[in-house]
Amino acid sequence: MKAFVLRRTGEVAVIAKSVPEPGPREAVVRITAALLCASDVRGARRGLPAGPDTTLGHEAVGVVHALGPGATGLYVGQRVAVGGGGPHSVSDGSLAEYVLVPCPAGHPNAPNAPGTPGTPQPPQATPARETLTPVPDAVSDHQALYATGPLSGGFAAAERAELRRGRPVAVLGQGAVGLSTTIAARLRGAGPIIAVESGIRRQKLALRFGADVVVDPAYEDTARRIMELTGGTGVDVAIEAVGADARPGAADTARRIVSRGGRVVHAGCAADTGSEGARTGRILRLIESGRIEPTAMTTHAFSFDRVGRAYELLAGRADGIIKPLIVFPSPGAG
Repeated sequence: MKAFVLRRTGEVAVIAKSVPEPGPREAVVRITAALLCASDVRGARRGLPAGPDTTLGHEAVGVVHALGPGATGLYVGQRVAVGGGGPHSVSDGSLAEYVLVPCPAGHPNAPNAPGTPGTPQPPQATPARETLTPVPDAVSDHQALYATGPLSGGFAAAERAELRRGRPVAVLGQGAVGLSTTIAARLRGAGPIIAVESGIRRQKLALRFGADVVVDPAYEDTARRIMELTGGTGVDVAIEAVGADARPGAADTARRIVSRGGRVVHAGCAADTGSEGARTGRILRLIESGRIEPTAMTTHAFSFDRVGRAYELLAGRADGIIKPLIVFPSPGAG
């Protein structure tokens, strides 16, 4: 199989690897689609602790290819979201044609295989990060991808922020995680929602996803403008969702715009609270019901054989890129 790896710090490539074999309570998933994340770029630049030729990626959807002993509650051929937002939920990264995934016994999210009598087994003890979440038939692979990373991170930030209905919130940065945080804030009834973003495409998406107003830091004093918008009191919560390079400045701005007793929350692409698998399941249900349509965040699409080009664009922040979609070949193609 082919995998997109970090050969050494700063050097990425597509190389051949062996198709993994599942051990006890493990599953092998054939990846059908993935998203590239800015955290993949940051990890490649600083080097990953796992060492050379580590496969990158942690936002993927695929089909169960094989199950090891004790990997119950799933079935071969089932569509699944991989990882639930966590970059360490798989034994290697997910930008590969096949990935090996730890699979908790008695998986609580999964139905029985079609035609199997009885009910699903009751869940046994499971790790905090549930690693595979079944994808509803009405949800496309493209839609489901957002539940594995950006939306999971954005929803986790909104949960940590304890947003209150009808109370003001500012979301600094409207990349994929910031936009997802804006979506979550709108669903939780917060408002007004103030998005802080200088990119025109991202500004338009912020308004589409529920922001009430956009403050452009390239042309306005962000803190002064937000104080004007809130009558001088500031926002209940400021959620910082910018890239790592801009984080110190954004954190300072966030502290200046919160009301007395308000809070600052830092969002990330990987959700870090609660059970990510359960959160992923909730997000998939929201997508299925039509309450979320996240795919407008996808600005570019590439076949897996051009994943290197997708990485270059993301690393260079070129061409207004937000999220690149990577589509994998069907079995036997090519």
